[in-house]
Formats: sequence, structure tokens, C-alpha cells
Amino acid sequence: MTQTLPYSTELLECVEAGSENLLLGAKAVSRVLNPDADLTKVDSRLLSLAEEIQKRGESVESMLHVFHDEGFKRVDEDKFHEYANSDIAYVLDTRKGIPITYVAIILGVSDHLSLTSHGVNFPGVFLAQVDDTIVNPIDFSILNYEEFTSNLKKRNINVPDSPELASNSDILKRMFNNLQEVASAKGDDLRRLEFVDYMELIEPEDWFCHFKRAEAWASMGDYSAARSELKIAKNLLTDESTIAMIDRNLAQLPKRTDGDQILN
Repeated sequence: MTQTLPYSTELLECVEAGSENLLLGAKAVSRVLNPDADLTKVDSRLLSLAEEIQKRGESVESMLHVFHDEGFKRVDEDKFHEYANSDIAYVLDTRKGIPITYVAIILGVSDHLSLTSHGVNFPGVFLAQVDDTIVNPIDFSILNYEEFTSNLKKRNINVPDSPELASNSDILKRMFNNLQEVASAKGDDLRRLEFVDYMELIEPEDWFCHFKRAEAWASMGDYSAARSELKIAKNLLTDESTIAMIDRNLAQLPKRTDGDQILN
């Protein structure tokens, strides 16, 4: 892994900040997607939202009311698999986005307020915690975490018993994971590899990055490269069930052919 990826300095600085100044990383993601993004407008719009919240009294309820009144909505279903949904500048312009980008906006607004905000890791959807209140960024509503998780557990879905606060590393890696999934849906394998490289930049020696890179290489027909990445992923693992999954994927790869390494 090399750190010569564009905006790697900003991303690593954000990772090193722990759980503060996520906006630095979110802006870097914006620039990865659109080098011409006007990031000064990001700052001014976040400040404007914070000022409106202050006028109404700083509280979770006031924050959510402002987002509703400003017309922030979930992205249209047919637009879900678009790179721009992870671009904080674009989402602030259109007021349509996906949960994790909205969480980045909530955290960016909170930097101007006395409210303490964090991202919350959760399967399937990313959540926010503002002070001690869990917020569902899909519709900017207050979420009863205990009730929410209880209903999921009844369906045999494994979920955390209590909110797991996310670090900047967690959030940025999840943003790039979303982007590589969008690239996969678009059949854009080279862009997918780029996003996986960013995931590995954020969390080196992560088996999952090599697994995703193997998927991309296999999609491109380079089974030798896919095989190599799966073997690297396996060597980084200790969990037997995940190792078995890697072995199944290795067994399913077509046998090596003369043209197998063209894309290396």
C-alpha cells in the first residue's frame, strides 16, 4: 500500500484525530469524487445550519427540526447507487443523501454547537448519537435503540446490545466500502480497486480489503491476482469460519489460463 493516493494526507490526519474533526476526512472523500468540489461552501452551509439551530435553542429536537425544515431527505431509491451520495458537498447542495453522509453533516454541524455527536456503527444502516440520543439519519428521527434492536433480535439478526460509537477510521472506511459497492454495481472495476486502496490506507493489514480486491480482480477476469489477494486475506485471519469462507472462494476460482495475468 502506498500513501501516494490523492488526499491521503488529509485522510490519515483525520484517522489520527480519533473521533474529532471528521469533516477533514469527509471533505477529502468529496475531493476524491470531485476534485473541483467547492469545499468553502461546505463550511458556510454547515455554519448556517448551526446558526439556525442556535436560534431555536440547542437541542437534539431543534437540530432535527432544522434538517426537516431545510428539506433534507433520503436519496431516491433509483439514485441510491451513485458516487455523489458520498460527496458531502453534493449532498449539502441537493439535500438528498445516504445515512453515513448525513451523519458526517450532523457531526460537522455539531462542531459549531455545544451538542456532542458521534457516529454509531450498526449493521445495514449507519446511525448517529447526539448527546445521549440515537438519531436515525434516514429520516432525521429520534430512535429508541432498545426497542429498535429488540425487534431485530426477534428476527434473529445479530446486533449490538448498546450503541457502538464509531471512530473517524470506522466512518471513512465504511464510506469507501459503500463507494466500492457502488463501483461494483456499475461494473466499474478500476474505480472499485481505487476505493479499496483507500480502505487499506485507512486500515492497513485488514483482510477485508484484500477480499474486496480479490472480488474486483475476479470480476475483471484476472483470477491469478484474485487468488493472490485471497491468500493474503487468509493469512491475516484467525477466525476459522472466515478462513473457511476464503477457502470456498479460492476453490470456486477458475483454473489459471494463459491470459490470466493480462491485467496484472
